[in-house]
Amino acid sequence: MLLAVKPAGVTVRALVGSAAAVAAPLATLAAVAPWVHLEPLPSAMLALTVVSAAIVGAAWHVPARPLEARDVVVVVALGAALMGLAWRAPPVLGGLVGAVGLVAVASALGGAVGGRMEAPGHLLAVALTSSAVDLWSVSSPSGPTHHVVQTPALLRLLTVGVAIPPERGPHPAVGFGDVVFVALYFAAASRFDLPRRRMAAALAASLVGAGALALWLDRPVPALPAMGFFVVATQPLARGIRAKDRRPTLLAALLLAASAIRAATR
Repeated sequence: MLLAVKPAGVTVRALVGSAAAVAAPLATLAAVAPWVHLEPLPSAMLALTVVSAAIVGAAWHVPARPLEARDVVVVVALGAALMGLAWRAPPVLGGLVGAVGLVAVASALGGAVGGRMEAPGHLLAVALTSSAVDLWSVSSPSGPTHHVVQTPALLRLLTVGVAIPPERGPHPAVGFGDVVFVALYFAAASRFDLPRRRMAAALAASLVGAGALALWLDRPVPALPAMGFFVVATQPLARGIRAKDRRPTLLAALLLAASAIRAATR
């Protein structure tokens, strides 16, 4: 009986901790937003910093042991239900509920993958492949991210929103895929005993950096290339490629090069 109860307890604690990590900073910023008087750029950077901290804080609670498949299904269903409820709530409350639901779904999926990696060196291949796909997704007219950005309903559903002072209403900030990979990298850090604080700093820096670049360019910017770079650069074990993994890693690097060239020449 104790063995049967323990995973459920871990799941509940992780859910509560993750939800609090997301909701507390976003709700606080929304509450004080009308009294925060900043220029537009510093205001946007404040919002970006808060939402990045919220997402990384939620990932901190991803269980060290991968969830069972049935637990993943339960968390995804619960998160999806919250995302659905967000549509019927007022904008501020709906943004918070939707953010909690989206992060729950993304964390369950990303944690399930990252917690089952075979070797830390696989993080390099993951970083390269995800960067290539994200570049294509954002830059190509047929890419999923490009389509989401052009569709207000999907943009609201599939992004974590944050208040930008002095407005309380949420503005789309971080996409679903980015949250999935934050959870994936954190789960991998737990699995291979990588420095968690260093991982948190790398992930937060990548989200803030990509967001700042998006503000400067006034256009969507893929966050996964920055995320992969910071993770691999700060985690030496992620660069330790086993002999049997060299060919897949090389193919991932070539895929990223091709995607970068395509994006640059569009």
